[in-house]
Amino acid sequence: MTPEYHAYVERSLAAERAGDADAALEWHQSVPMFRKGRHRALLASLARLGDPPAWVWARWIAYQATRCEDGDVGLRVNHLILSTAEEIHGDLLDTCYRSQGDPMKVLARVAGESWAYHQAVAHEAGALVAFVDEFATGRLAEHADLARRWVGARMSGYQLGESLPGARLRVRDGRDEEWVEVLDLGARSCAPTGWVLGRLVPSGIGEMLMFDMPPLAVPEEAAKEVAHSGEWRGDWWTVVTTRVRSGRLSHEAFLREDYELASDVPGLDLLRFGTEERDHARVLYQLREGRDEVGRAAFRILQSAARGEVAAADQGYVAAAALNPQAFDEVLRQRGRGAGPGGLEEWLALVLEPARGRLAELVAAGRSAA
Repeated sequence: MTPEYHAYVERSLAAERAGDADAALEWHQSVPMFRKGRHRALLASLARLGDPPAWVWARWIAYQATRCEDGDVGLRVNHLILSTAEEIHGDLLDTCYRSQGDPMKVLARVAGESWAYHQAVAHEAGALVAFVDEFATGRLAEHADLARRWVGARMSGYQLGESLPGARLRVRDGRDEEWVEVLDLGARSCAPTGWVLGRLVPSGIGEMLMFDMPPLAVPEEAAKEVAHSGEWRGDWWTVVTTRVRSGRLSHEAFLREDYELASDVPGLDLLRFGTEERDHARVLYQLREGRDEVGRAAFRILQSAARGEVAAADQGYVAAAALNPQAFDEVLRQRGRGAGPGGLEEWLALVLEPARGRLAELVAAGRSAA
């Protein structure tokens, strides 16, 4: 990194912390080695949203807190990265040491991919509110109230139920019998077992709650143990680390390549939903080779939704597909020249902002072309 590139990074960080995704993206991709990667993709998606709902702002604040290396927040972050690597992802460190690898790469992976780290550093380590107090300026500070209301939310284990009209999802805490309705951002895609770990926090939409980040699929017994753990904020961590050490829970379950801000549908699940089962292996291989298979799958989902081939209960996938920049641009291009199926209008009543606004653009483009 040259001094000039370091200056670009500093300007990008300043823009992020001021809530200016457009400027942050411009400075970030001015560094040649940053022109690809997840962070660049997140900035690009945010820049296209303009002024997203309050819960997206809150997620963006939490995301920035997890990767902050400056000031008091940086001390909290560095401590939690090391603790998470040692207590949950020790297998990665052991493999690294045996192969005489670089442990800094392991720590970087934990910081980028570990769901447990993202949760613990934002909440138990207090990085979320510390980041707001120390670094948030401009529009980011103006939208920080909801993020502050997330502080203190309890980690628990939840059973996910059915998706309901109006983008509502039924969930039940593992220690209760009562089902409640929360915002449906596609969390069912995260839970092949039907059980997850997560925090329910205010969404800023009436009294509705939502998951602060896409929840994590775990076995039913693990979810119930976390749900019945003590009220101290760190009790869930004790449950998780004990299960990992005893082999009852794999550390790999906590690693995610995706980080979603405007949806609860991870990119890989979007790919699986939008790809014929017989093609999964081939498409995953092409994804590993660098081809944008997630964007192609999102495009197929939008086309299927327009033809009425997607169930209303799967609106989370349609919303996530509409938020995919590559899929959105391709559908918009086809509609601009009068190609592709119509029929996205019905989804406007089924999905939430910011996906609703993206779908509205596609509907308007189709009407103009007609």
